[in-house]
Amino acid sequence: MKIAFCTPFKSLSTPKISGDVTIAEGLLSFFQSQGHAIWRVPQVTTTHIWKQPRVWGKAYSAMQIVKETLTTPDAPDIWFTYHSYYKAPDILGTLASQTGIPYCIFAPSHAPKRENSWSTKPGYYMNLRALQKATHLFTNKTRDIEGLSQVVPEESITFISPGIHTHRFVRDTSKREAYRTEWNAGNNPVVLTIAMLREGTKSEGVEHVINACHTLVSQGQKLTLVVGGDGVMRDHLQQRANELLPDCNVFLGFVPEKELPAVYSSCDVFAFPGINEGLGMVYLEAQCCGLPVVAWDHDGAPQVVLDEKTGFITPSYNEDHFTQAIGRLLSNTELRKEMGEAAIDHAVTHHDITKNYMALDDKMRTIAGV
Repeated sequence: MKIAFCTPFKSLSTPKISGDVTIAEGLLSFFQSQGHAIWRVPQVTTTHIWKQPRVWGKAYSAMQIVKETLTTPDAPDIWFTYHSYYKAPDILGTLASQTGIPYCIFAPSHAPKRENSWSTKPGYYMNLRALQKATHLFTNKTRDIEGLSQVVPEESITFISPGIHTHRFVRDTSKREAYRTEWNAGNNPVVLTIAMLREGTKSEGVEHVINACHTLVSQGQKLTLVVGGDGVMRDHLQQRANELLPDCNVFLGFVPEKELPAVYSSCDVFAFPGINEGLGMVYLEAQCCGLPVVAWDHDGAPQVVLDEKTGFITPSYNEDHFTQAIGRLLSNTELRKEMGEAAIDHAVTHHDITKNYMALDDKMRTIAGV
């Protein structure tokens, strides 16, 4: 197939680390691996475009290029947009529907409440138009299905389970002894948390882990906390950890992907609340490397972590339950081992990105009739 590939939310060339860019890059790479020809649609980042007059000229130019391309003999067989929602609606994909080219959106969402505010109403209606013009919607979030079903027929929605490259996240204990010596962990169980340490929910989540570990240490639990990730909040969080967990915390900074499996495998429990975490790919990485997970029921974690089987999902903002779940794993080696093995099986069986995207590819081929 020849696929028109569109990313209205963020450019693939953005220098900032982003889960959205990672997913979009993964999709693009997968399509290329299947032999599809890709036409990269002219990039127009549509975030609050109704408030951004300086973007309107670029959008108009992109529309002219798209219209011309879609009416040539070499037009794409199918249009594929990654992510469309009220804040960054897809304004180009609807042009495909006007020319009879199948139009698909991956990871769309519909939030009825955004119709009620003048600041979001324009984006709400632009996104609604895209959803209703689309031939098919693919969602990787179970929580989005209900909202989408309010505006399109259910048969126009396909769920694609989120996934990672499981072959890249294989348990690797080759550096476990060296890392734990470097961290001065000794025989203590190690709690790992990884996040971009930026302002907001990411750093808030890490602080909850620090607080939970402090409570456990004050109760006599031996442990070492390892924090991966970097950002503007690192100094604040490190100072907080030094106050509450003196001599038993380590901040690694940014960890390259190729080093992550060895880091995961050198630890014993992965803990991160996941406040507003849409999918929580980090939970899949940790599980694939054999770590049981402790997270909140706030958003994406329950979709990828099996409560009481591959970890514990605790009530949001309930410090006691979160702390107790971490403590339960730290104090029970056999439970950690059992859940860790189950976590690997769960990730490999249900969240292998290549296997899951093959279902996406099959459906798109059927839609495109090729």
